[in-house]
Amino acid sequence: MRDTAIKLVFWLALLGTAGMGAAGIGWFQISHLPKRTHPGTHSTELGAANPTFKAVPPISGQTITRRAMLDNIAPMVSLSGGTFRMGSDTAPEKDQRPMHQVRLAPFKMDAHPVTNQQFQMFVRETNYETTAEQQGWSFIFHHESKAWVRMVGVHWRNPAGTNPHAGLDSGVMTAMLDLPVVHVSWEDAQAFCRWAGKRLPTEAEWEFAAKGGLLNVLYPWGNQRQTNGQYLANFWQGRFPDENTGADGFLGIAPVGSFPANPYGLFDMGGNVWEWCGDRYAAEYYRHSPLENPQGPSAENGEMATVARLMLQRERGRYASETLSGLEPVPLRVIRGGSFLSAENTDAGYRTTARGSQPQSLSFQDVGFRCAECNPPKEPAM
Repeated sequence: MRDTAIKLVFWLALLGTAGMGAAGIGWFQISHLPKRTHPGTHSTELGAANPTFKAVPPISGQTITRRAMLDNIAPMVSLSGGTFRMGSDTAPEKDQRPMHQVRLAPFKMDAHPVTNQQFQMFVRETNYETTAEQQGWSFIFHHESKAWVRMVGVHWRNPAGTNPHAGLDSGVMTAMLDLPVVHVSWEDAQAFCRWAGKRLPTEAEWEFAAKGGLLNVLYPWGNQRQTNGQYLANFWQGRFPDENTGADGFLGIAPVGSFPANPYGLFDMGGNVWEWCGDRYAAEYYRHSPLENPQGPSAENGEMATVARLMLQRERGRYASETLSGLEPVPLRVIRGGSFLSAENTDAGYRTTARGSQPQSLSFQDVGFRCAECNPPKEPAM
């Protein structure tokens, strides 16, 4: 379980040009891990910018070739919907209780998370700039200090902060095309979905899909963390954050489809990267969730995070100054599936019922998304 409250500690010396370095790369630390399972109604104080996002037009008849190209590299799986039991009465996290019945309409879901190749198509066509690119930073986990830090110059094309000049067609990007896109906020994911003519899945759709038609299954692949001595997902093996044995074959993000699909033919429904859902988050939502196509709490009932509006200004190719313009409430959105940083001694987010949340304007090195479509419930409240 991650800490309920997060206190920001700025290392201001690292924000100066000396700390940034010639490439404009530096980092500043937060004192605790950003929590992924939000157990109560406490606000979370985090650093984030609130940039102005340009509208992205949805797919149109004139650009139907785009959808054909997307379908070629990003197949979708048709799911019949139906009734299933959501949540858990035995999970230690109270926000997964109670187990309750849900009935879903048919829908489709991407077979795997959105990749850098897909996001590259989107950016090339729209010139879209992500939250991280606009504000000048994103969150990464710093293993030496064992803390989440806001890394200057990090974004989806430069996920580790080591290639500040990586372009859309650089060799670095070519090597990452099959990796799930990360350092994208909920708002970025929404923009991609509008462009692609899709939407984010609801939390209920996500859990239905993750279970693969299996009854009360603990993980997307079964009830044991290993099958025949093999790991079937990319998550942290060992005690986080001190030791990761890499027994699953990866210490970081894995290419999509590196592990077998679940019974529905969906890849990476546990581990690798967390995935945004459309829903707002509320810890108590399951106690009054509707039976038919739940879409998460309303704007009035969803939980909020207190977010610092921080923008870094770029001058002559370097981040040279910052603008901190107060705090504001930002909706928490559901994230699901866990990541390569999820471990049994923390959130175990790769369990099928595990719930996480993050402010919709933040981005992280281990949070991505996948899309859904077909017979959609109405779009979640913004």
